[in-house]
Amino acid sequence: MEKKLSLVAVFFVFLAMGFGDAAGQLVSVVEKAFDITPFMASFVSFSGMIMFGVLSVPMGVQQSKIGKKKMLVIGLILFLLGAILPIIAFNFPIILLAVLLMGAGATILQVSGNPLIRDVSPDGKYSSMLSFAQSLKAIGTLSTSLILVLVGTSLMKYGWFSFTPEGATEPVNMGFRILFPIFAGVLLLTLLLVLAFVPNQAEEGGEKPTTFANCLRALGNPFILMMFLGIFFYCGAEASMFNRIPSILIENNPGITPALGNIVLIIALFVGRFLGGVCLRHIKAPAFLVITVLISILGNVMLFMPYNTFTTWLSFILIGIGFANIFPLIFSICVDRIPEKTNEIAGLMTTAIVGAAIVPLLTGAAANMAPKYAFFVTLACLCYLLFVSLKSQPKAA
Repeated sequence: MEKKLSLVAVFFVFLAMGFGDAAGQLVSVVEKAFDITPFMASFVSFSGMIMFGVLSVPMGVQQSKIGKKKMLVIGLILFLLGAILPIIAFNFPIILLAVLLMGAGATILQVSGNPLIRDVSPDGKYSSMLSFAQSLKAIGTLSTSLILVLVGTSLMKYGWFSFTPEGATEPVNMGFRILFPIFAGVLLLTLLLVLAFVPNQAEEGGEKPTTFANCLRALGNPFILMMFLGIFFYCGAEASMFNRIPSILIENNPGITPALGNIVLIIALFVGRFLGGVCLRHIKAPAFLVITVLISILGNVMLFMPYNTFTTWLSFILIGIGFANIFPLIFSICVDRIPEKTNEIAGLMTTAIVGAAIVPLLTGAAANMAPKYAFFVTLACLCYLLFVSLKSQPKAA
């Protein structure tokens, strides 16, 4: 029973991680709400994503010294502080600081949560439990999208969710502010669950304390380097899809709500992660990685077809289902192959999420030439992931 409660507490951590994806979804609403340029608004996303590149390895090092549970608590407290700030005060600099703290918290949760699942999972169930946990992360991300689309615009009649700038006659919609008290409530509950149910022995995984130099040296291992780049290009491809899919809908359906494409993608991610947790009870992780990458490639290739409503939406679904399990599969395969490097791998793999900030710059440049050119970049990322999946297969005895 105690182990089940520990697993439930860690599952709540993954649900909270999904809120970390709010930064990218806030860019357009913050731009409109504060009447700032797209370049300035892009700093909202940058403030959150940069933390993955800055903090992941140092937090992996620190985790090896103080344990995963204590790192989870630190991450949840930072995340909670970020969610509370916009409740107390509200302006663009506060939003940037809040997203920065939330990004720092989400980074630490990724560093600690992914390997901690291994400690609290039943024997031999790490990959399936990690995939299921990632499906809960998708619920957190999806809830953010649904709140923005379904709730945010209806709150303007309440003074807390709107204001009229000096010299203006119309109030500005601040409905997205509702996200922060919701985040704060879930994060506080998660913090209490972790403190109560994650046992101290789960933070003593038996790994030797690591150092920053050890993390860098770990990249000298060809297998770890290959998997690190796999996470980098996967995260870059996923972020690029979230950026570019709305443009497909806008181009071909001017009256449609662009967020619908991302909502379908997130729902497909959730379904794919849930099904992945089931499939991994019967299929080995390396074999399943090949399958899921091939599904992703099929969905990507369909985006090059002439626009058709059915095939376009089907491609979104295939991309979401295919992308769903790539991160947990690469992470768990790497940890299972080299368990003595768990902390180094946790730090490095979370650092690789910074690919979500870098690869979209390439897809954006390609889209400037023609919108569909962006998907050649994502296809190149997926081709590398196919190479990774084939090289990850266990050697024949």
